[in-house]
Amino acid sequence: MHNAIEKNPKIKNTLDRINNVARIGIWELNLETKDYTLDKITSDILDLKDRNKINLKETITLFTDKVHRKNIKEGMTNLITNGVSFDKEVALETVTGKKIWARKIGLADKKNGVVTRVYGIFQEITEAKKTEQQLHSVNSELKSIINSSAVSIVSIDKQGGVMQFNSGAEKLLGFSANEVIGNLPPTSILLEEELANFSKEFASKFGKEHIKNYNPFYELGIQDIKDTREWTFRKKNGTLFPVELSLTPLKNDLDEYLGILGIFYDITDRKKAEAELLKKNQLLSYAEQITMMGNWSWNMVNNDITWSANMYNIFGRDPNTLKNVTFDTYFNHIHPEDRKEVSNFIDITVKEGKFTDVLHRIVLEDGTTKTVHLLGELITNELGEPIEMMGTCQDVTQLRMAELKFRGLLESAPDAMLIVNEEGCIQISNKQAEKLFGYSSLELKNKPVELLIPEKFMHTYKTNNNNFFTTIKTSEAEKSEDLYALHKNGEKIPIQISLSPLETEEGLLISVAIRDITEQKHAEYKILKAKERLEVLTDNLLNKNRQLADFAHITSHNLRAPVSNLNSLLGFYNSATDEEDKAEIFSKFEIVIGHLTETLDTLVEALKTSNGAPTELKKLKFEDILNKTKEILTGEIEATNATIVSDFSSVNTVLYSKLYLESIFLNLISNAIKYKSPDRDPVIEIKTTLIKNRITLTIKDNGLGIDLEKHGHKLFGLNKVFHRHPEAKGIGLFMTKVQIESLGGSISAKSHVNKGTTFIVTLN
Repeated sequence: MHNAIEKNPKIKNTLDRINNVARIGIWELNLETKDYTLDKITSDILDLKDRNKINLKETITLFTDKVHRKNIKEGMTNLITNGVSFDKEVALETVTGKKIWARKIGLADKKNGVVTRVYGIFQEITEAKKTEQQLHSVNSELKSIINSSAVSIVSIDKQGGVMQFNSGAEKLLGFSANEVIGNLPPTSILLEEELANFSKEFASKFGKEHIKNYNPFYELGIQDIKDTREWTFRKKNGTLFPVELSLTPLKNDLDEYLGILGIFYDITDRKKAEAELLKKNQLLSYAEQITMMGNWSWNMVNNDITWSANMYNIFGRDPNTLKNVTFDTYFNHIHPEDRKEVSNFIDITVKEGKFTDVLHRIVLEDGTTKTVHLLGELITNELGEPIEMMGTCQDVTQLRMAELKFRGLLESAPDAMLIVNEEGCIQISNKQAEKLFGYSSLELKNKPVELLIPEKFMHTYKTNNNNFFTTIKTSEAEKSEDLYALHKNGEKIPIQISLSPLETEEGLLISVAIRDITEQKHAEYKILKAKERLEVLTDNLLNKNRQLADFAHITSHNLRAPVSNLNSLLGFYNSATDEEDKAEIFSKFEIVIGHLTETLDTLVEALKTSNGAPTELKKLKFEDILNKTKEILTGEIEATNATIVSDFSSVNTVLYSKLYLESIFLNLISNAIKYKSPDRDPVIEIKTTLIKNRITLTIKDNGLGIDLEKHGHKLFGLNKVFHRHPEAKGIGLFMTKVQIESLGGSISAKSHVNKGTTFIVTLN
């Protein structure tokens, strides 16, 4: 093998590059002269230049640290005297004084109890040690963050007890760590109602409603779910305040669940800001719902102005050509005689921090003059400096016209419009109302508005109606509700209404804008359906990610051993001096490479199956698949006197890949025969059922069974066998699982030793 490598420069170059990158060298000690023979890499690590010899005593002096020097001396003495191998990480100085870290491995050959050869491996690990030290530094920084009072952190164990309560949590909640850790359950700072809702949500999500004393935090941990939401916390003095709490499961290096880490912040100020923003959004919504109104916002920091679609219409501008709206865009439209008044109004608004209202004229590009009414709000930062204005702009030109023109305005409205008096009787209705409800204006005149409201919604309407008339004032904002209206033919129509007060000489009237939202409801339904489909796609993506993680684990696990074996054989081959020994070692190379090739072929086939499931799905009869399997296994069935009982009465067909379904039947049934009990003839029961609208296939046998407590975690692993059998390779169950999961299914097993095994396959 050595000669083959020497003759193949490419292979030799590759091996040399691997050793150079890993900085791994070899050494051997002459037991008589106590001289080391070093390879080039070891010589380079110790800065020996071209020397490949160094005495044992000289090397001991390189270990300047007393503890490390003692460890190496003891290790070498024990190795030479007793043949006890060692593996140590030590600090040393090279012959040039360079400080490094190295890993030294000592091995010995013995004959008749006497050490005949001492050799080993020498690897520089300086960079690895630096990384380890950096990791320690990072951990120290992380610990300082946890102990910081700037962030509130609590951790609880899997029994629900508090493990950590940092200074930030102490400061925010008023409890000391000693008062909480081991004494106060973390749930005591939560509102019972919020905790109950949280528990109900998780119990429902994971089908645990029937479990008494259900712990949602434990569920969150074992399911490895991160959760961030708003909670209401209770301080030591009883004060309630809102927080944003992020919960993260804590796990050890073995991926075992330890508890929950909670990081939370006081969001009182944020909630106040959100409430203020909601209030302003209601103002914007009001502007959009009223005919001939638009909404606007002005960022006073960068002079950027945003207009709604109707604002462009009011100003006669095309949003496709007017890309960037600034204050000058608006100001240039103001009538020259009104510009000074508007400028003074803006100055007063900024100075006093309050936006009242302003009425002025605008001139369109075609010369048309309009009168607009502006309502708005001034927003300031924490220093009281104005940063933004937002509000509504209404074209009130038509409102200055006579009642006929007012009627024309109603008729031009895109929504159905009603004018209702204080008694709730309809006074005026427009054409859109006639079209929406099927009644003429005369039919609606002086009729109660209840005529248009279905009986089941009357209570809601009356409550809103009465409250509106008794508490409304002219300056108040409108009330808006979603409900159903009643067509003349009895058909229910989903609508959205906007109520606005109108002060007249005859008293208070209510302007009712009614919009048919049937299409909106249909759109909402489509969105919900799309959401459901997206959730299914998300589940599929998560499943694919899990399969990828499993495949990476299987690949790492099954390739590590043969590669390590090859490295060991290579070491033995290089160190062997006898040609007969080399020939024997070389023959073992072929065996190991054969196993490695078989493993790679299986992994490649599994990867093909996972990434490219067959697209051809056919309607298959389970009975046909079983009959074909019996034909294939006729010899084994007769030889073992096996009995196969099937029940496909619940589900007799499935839309599936014929290739995969035949493979699933063949693997599971042949395994049931192969691992039969020596004490009884094999009996195999095959059944299909429909569980939660998914087809489930069960294959049960009375064979040897599997110790699932011992082997359950590797049941479907590659090259995993659990019984001694000449044909057992540990591939069948692995490929069966890959095929099933590639089509969105799953497989699990129940088994008892000497009783048998049941495989449960969810097909779709």
